[in-house]
Amino acid sequence: MNAVDIKELSFSYKDVEVFNGLNLSIDKNSFTTILGRASTGKSTLFKILSGELKYSGKVSILNKSIFYNLEKNYLGLVSTSIYNFKEKTARKELVRILELEERISLSRIDMEINKVSKKLGIKNILDYDVRTLSVKEKILLMFAIQIINRPKVLILDNVLSYLDDEKDIIIKELLRLNRKNVTIINITNDTEECMFGSNVVVLDNIIRTFKIAQMTEEDFLDNGLNVPFMVSLSSKLNFYGLIEKKYLKMEKLVDDLWQ
Repeated sequence: MNAVDIKELSFSYKDVEVFNGLNLSIDKNSFTTILGRASTGKSTLFKILSGELKYSGKVSILNKSIFYNLEKNYLGLVSTSIYNFKEKTARKELVRILELEERISLSRIDMEINKVSKKLGIKNILDYDVRTLSVKEKILLMFAIQIINRPKVLILDNVLSYLDDEKDIIIKELLRLNRKNVTIINITNDTEECMFGSNVVVLDNIIRTFKIAQMTEEDFLDNGLNVPFMVSLSSKLNFYGLIEKKYLKMEKLVDDLWQ
């Protein structure tokens, strides 16, 4: 079973066609990055997957409808266009999510809120009105909700670029969730972000899918995308005979060169 199945998806904004018969499958339990040049439909795809837009064709998540997964909290969303906070403060919002678990004690609720808020650096905003939070603070609160909720599929819409020092922490949490069989789908403009995942989907007139470990400089350039630093560096070091394989992580490259 795939995490996401899209068949013959078509969508237009008035007279502007965005998708015409799009077919795409995303592996269950994968960490998939969706890339594409400007105006290739990345944000539109997120809005369709989040249930915000009507479309023609068939879209299923875990073999069920989008709205079934939203209702069951199987689908998690992090986006600057959809906040959906139901409580007045960040603390009450986290309490609401934790109370969805049956038979959870008050002490356990306090412990979990303290743990996730400390990890993400949001303890100081827990009692703020969510309407007064900055964009970055709202994004961190949404990540805190998803870390607590641990959905089966988590979709991000170009949000990591809003983070500063917190970005590394969030990436580690995403990788941890992925190891626990949460499918991560990161829709982004930043090709550097694909280095954290396993699969890459490039939206264009022709949909292309790749394994990041197998992508070359040419694969990025041919699709009008910036080449990630580690892909470029590995290619150059390989050309000069200094390494024999591609490295996705700088730490691993330095360790092997140091030996």
